[in-house]
Amino acid sequence: MRGIVVVFVGSVALVVSTACQSTVVPVPAPVADASTESIHDRFAGNWRLVRTERFDANDELIPPSAPTPASEGRLGYLMYDPAGYMGVVIMQGDRQPYAEGGPSADEARAALRTYTSYFGPYTVDEAEGIIIHHVRGSRNPNSRGRDNVREYELQDNLLMLKPPRAASGVQSRLTWERVPETELSAEARKFVGFWRIRSVERRTAAGDSLPATQYADGYITYTASGHMAVHLMRPDRPRSERSPPTDDEVMTALRGYTSYFGLFSVDEEAQVVTHERMGSTTPTAGRPTPFPRNYEFRDDTLILSPPGRMVDGQEVRGYLTWERLSR
Repeated sequence: MRGIVVVFVGSVALVVSTACQSTVVPVPAPVADASTESIHDRFAGNWRLVRTERFDANDELIPPSAPTPASEGRLGYLMYDPAGYMGVVIMQGDRQPYAEGGPSADEARAALRTYTSYFGPYTVDEAEGIIIHHVRGSRNPNSRGRDNVREYELQDNLLMLKPPRAASGVQSRLTWERVPETELSAEARKFVGFWRIRSVERRTAAGDSLPATQYADGYITYTASGHMAVHLMRPDRPRSERSPPTDDEVMTALRGYTSYFGLFSVDEEAQVVTHERMGSTTPTAGRPTPFPRNYEFRDDTLILSPPGRMVDGQEVRGYLTWERLSR
């Protein structure tokens, strides 16, 4: 069997526009010696979704539907680490921001339907040509703990992912293109890799500790292409018992999971890393939104601190500690 990868992104075929491009300067990737490069090294890096197709039971291409604003504006990234970690985000175009006071249950349902995110370790069976994504956390609470098995095809800078065929014999095939590395400063390169959430703290300006809600699991990823992504899951996130889920289940699913992605830049002098958010679980309108964070490296941990907020007349700051997973 030829090699083929798999990422679970739902059963609907997607058509991707690449109009939303980063402004990073591409750098030619070094040519690796195929005799010494491991299969994990071949997957490692950041991949942009460029095309999806559907094939019938006879392996004939099914003509795509007419493009829509949602499909034309779709943007997706798939990130792999050679140490065996992965994360994926896919956002449809033309998402509508919440109305004032939102989200309503219908708005929450639309937000979840138009945004895919999950993360976890992965393993590759090169002899069988399959990759398995071991889902630790997902935007869909019912996907947690699932093993997503896929065939893969790797050729030059293209990666084709083939989910299993449906009962009808129809199969979706997703094509991803490797995003070239960019020029990063030595300080910015310290961020590159996968990090797992360890703890959350809240402190006043005087240094007093306050109660803080912890995350059950989560990754933050920085890539050599200048991109980043966050996946964070709250503890005790219940699975949906009904299909379709109830309004309460939808609201709980949305509140219990945070994800966003975009570009990142580093101001070493100010000790600030800025996440230029291009998309997130929460629909937004307009250009990328900057999210600055003070940062500190301590051995194999990274501490990120968003701007403080005034609570009961005093400034309170949060501190998220991440431990490095990448070797």
